[in-house]
Amino acid sequence: MSSKAQRRGSDYRRKRKRFHNNQYTRKVSDKLDVDCISASAMKLCKESDLDKEVRNSNQSNGYRLINIDSLLSELSQYVTCPNCNTKAVLKEKILYGLVPEFYVEWYSCSTLSTFKSSPVIASGKDYEVNTRITYAMRTVGQGFFGIKHFCTAMDLPPPVSQKAYEKILRKINLASCEVTETHEECCERRNISF
Repeated sequence: MSSKAQRRGSDYRRKRKRFHNNQYTRKVSDKLDVDCISASAMKLCKESDLDKEVRNSNQSNGYRLINIDSLLSELSQYVTCPNCNTKAVLKEKILYGLVPEFYVEWYSCSTLSTFKSSPVIASGKDYEVNTRITYAMRTVGQGFFGIKHFCTAMDLPPPVSQKAYEKILRKINLASCEVTETHEECCERRNISF
């Protein structure tokens, strides 16, 4: 036995060697000029570069949480009547759930124009934003009262009624059943076990 081993004693464990990276944890940024760590991150970085270009363009779509008072006051300053060239007054009326209807009114020429903040889903009279919040809250494990609490905490208009909420849930359930059946049929045609 060496003198070191004699000094240590029999119950001594050697210190574990520290981890100093391997081929999979080395930075890929040297090769790609981006700060990615893994192959998945590399793919995401490539996609995020495309997303940045899209976000920087003038094409905006999707939903945002905005303060309606400041939006309406700012837009009122810039919207003018095409006929008499006077400034417009923008107003809001809650239509159904989280869907407001906006009024653009010009007093001098008595012109009134309206538009809604959310499109109607093709399957009926349901607005897309109400269906989206119902689906999103069900996805995170919340129901109707979860939506009510969320809307209250975020100072949003009250959501749809309990009856309308249940109607939207039935439509979401029908759509998911149709997708499942279609997927099962495709798998059966390809002889893939589901």
